[in-house]
Amino acid sequence: MKIAISARMLKSSPYDGITRFTFEVVKRITRNNPSHKFVLIFDNEFDSSLRFSENTEGIILKPRTRHPLMWYYWHEWQLPRIFRETGSDLFLSPDGIISLRSSVPSVPVIHDISFYHRPEDIPIFTSLYYRYFFRKFAYKADRIITVSYFSKEDISSFLGIGREMIDVAYNGVSEYFTPATSLEKDNYRKELTGGIPYFLFVGNFSPRKNIPGVINAYNHFRTITKYNHKLVLTGGRLFLNNETNRLLKDSPWHSDIILTGSMTHQELSPLYSSASALVFVPWFEGFGIPAAEAMRCGTPVILSDTTSLPEIGGDAAIFVNPGNTSEISDAMVKVITDNSLRKSMIEKGLIESQRFNWDNCAESVWRSVLKVTGSKE
Repeated sequence: MKIAISARMLKSSPYDGITRFTFEVVKRITRNNPSHKFVLIFDNEFDSSLRFSENTEGIILKPRTRHPLMWYYWHEWQLPRIFRETGSDLFLSPDGIISLRSSVPSVPVIHDISFYHRPEDIPIFTSLYYRYFFRKFAYKADRIITVSYFSKEDISSFLGIGREMIDVAYNGVSEYFTPATSLEKDNYRKELTGGIPYFLFVGNFSPRKNIPGVINAYNHFRTITKYNHKLVLTGGRLFLNNETNRLLKDSPWHSDIILTGSMTHQELSPLYSSASALVFVPWFEGFGIPAAEAMRCGTPVILSDTTSLPEIGGDAAIFVNPGNTSEISDAMVKVITDNSLRKSMIEKGLIESQRFNWDNCAESVWRSVLKVTGSKE
């Protein structure tokens, strides 16, 4: 069997949830299934290390897909030709976009449909493309994969897709996320904050991540307590950050708010481990990889009580209303003052995070592919 895979999001240094999913899953399914052939279809030059095994070839299909118009041209006109030329039997799309003009069976991974619920959070042409086409992709797909049971229910109910057509493949936590020792934490904090404890946010800077909510809660925390904790915001800036920029500038404690920019996943492990807590309170989340990674590092997590996060945090997290500044701030106080609660959160988080494993994720994706092809292995 020959399987074509969209490799637009396959990067040697993954920078967000979709690129991490693509890297970890494609690496495993290509290596674990040597009797099948895989065609990785890139839209740009790629690192040769991304050809993970001998049964894998890489193809560059121009143009580079930086705009919705290019997405349309690439998927609807270029992909069908490549499918014919390579004799592909199935198309797997880790980013959810498939070709409507091809008869090749397709399995998209639709991580979430936040763009239907919060269309204003992304640039207008991207929003229009997603809202118009993803419904069509879902109807055209032979099976759909998503990353949480929340997203499965959301896709099914909002788009009218039968639940039996949707498979769940939980995201994983990479092997290098482990708790640090006390000495390692002390040394890391000395380098990052001069030894001062800190709260942490990890994620791309976009409106649905609710970074203004984190900053407002931090401001309130500093106002009502004597603690001098810093706030570390880690992630790349995407778009629509005017409110975040204003709050950063106007915060009375702006000198105690540290922006690290994007970090590699290996760099994130000590950052999580050394934090007093992860404060991750997005408005909408299909999974929430930072929550799982932080728990695996032995860090307490404060999470939104909405969308997928109660499913991911289980009984290890403090759940808060992402729109309630006082509630978030109160949780920040609890996690650093209640030693019994903190110890319990750490222990439960280490257990909860074991549910999220990239080997299991890749196996779930492969089972979905086999359901479509009818193969046994």
